[in-house]
This record gives sequence, structure tokens and C-alpha cells, in this order.
Amino acid sequence: MQILIDTHFALRGFRLTDREDLVAGINDWAVARWLARVPYPYRLDHADEFQGRDEHSDITGAIRDPEKGFALALCHDDRVIGGLVSNPVDDNGDREIGFWLAQSFWGQRIMRRAVECMISEMLEHAPDASIIASANHDNHRSQALILGLGFVADGEREVMSTPLQRPVRLCCYRRA
Repeated sequence: MQILIDTHFALRGFRLTDREDLVAGINDWAVARWLARVPYPYRLDHADEFQGRDEHSDITGAIRDPEKGFALALCHDDRVIGGLVSNPVDDNGDREIGFWLAQSFWGQRIMRRAVECMISEMLEHAPDASIIASANHDNHRSQALILGLGFVADGEREVMSTPLQRPVRLCCYRRA
């Protein structure tokens, strides 16, 4: 599966050959500090473990099934520069989306377009999907992106941040 964003950017499944791009993008403190569940420093064995997960085996089927998670690589000319995930979070059919982008691509509005494409694809296959998102309470860039996509504030929660090695407060959002 490949979802074209424009002539240079696309979403697709992760490939084993993406491991070095994954490490280069996530093993940057400016990126990793905002991600709750990734180890830091991020190494090749972490990329291998991530790519071995079930969410990489059947993306098309997982997009249609709200009980399954999936992960998409955001690519610039077929090189991974970011990632997007959707994970089931409860029995209500909520799917939480998350994303990261290599620092050299920040400020270009590419992540907004990528998330829009992912949500559009999700809703095409599962129109009743309830989509939620969250961002670190200090991550104003991600919060602005989420709000700009039509999400509304839906409270806060606390999670343990693996890179920061401490609990962090997340601002939670629900797609209106």
C-alpha cells in the first residue's frame, strides 16, 4: 500500500531496508523527547524490533479493522523521514494516532498533509472510526497540528516517558 501525498512525499508500510533512516530520524533528542514510548538513544536493534511487530504485516487490513494497529512510513523520495501510527485504545472503537518527523523537515507542513491523508484513508475504510490524539503538554507544535486538523480538547492524562525517564502530562484530543 502506498498513499501519495504529492510528487515527492508518500505514506507506505515500513521496510526492513528503512532501519537506518528510522534510527537517523528518531535518534535525535529534538524528536525523541516528544515520543512517549521510544527508547533513547534509538539504535538499529530498536528499529529491527519495531519493524518486526504485527502492525507492519497487513496495513490495508488493519486500516479497515479498528481493533488492529498499523504504522506508516512518511517518505521523501522513498526515504523515511517520519512515521505515523494508529493504535486501538479501548473497547469503544477509539483509535489513537501518533506521529514523528525528522527535524530537518520541521516547519514545512508535510506532517499535517501526511496526517490528513492517513485520517482520510482510515475514514474511507472505517467511516465510523473514532480518532483520538495526544501530545506532550509542552509540545506546542504537535498540539497546533492536531487542533488544525479539527480535533478538540478532551482532557489530560499522564504517561511514563521512556526517553525522559519520568511521567509527563499529555493533552488529549478527539476528532470532532
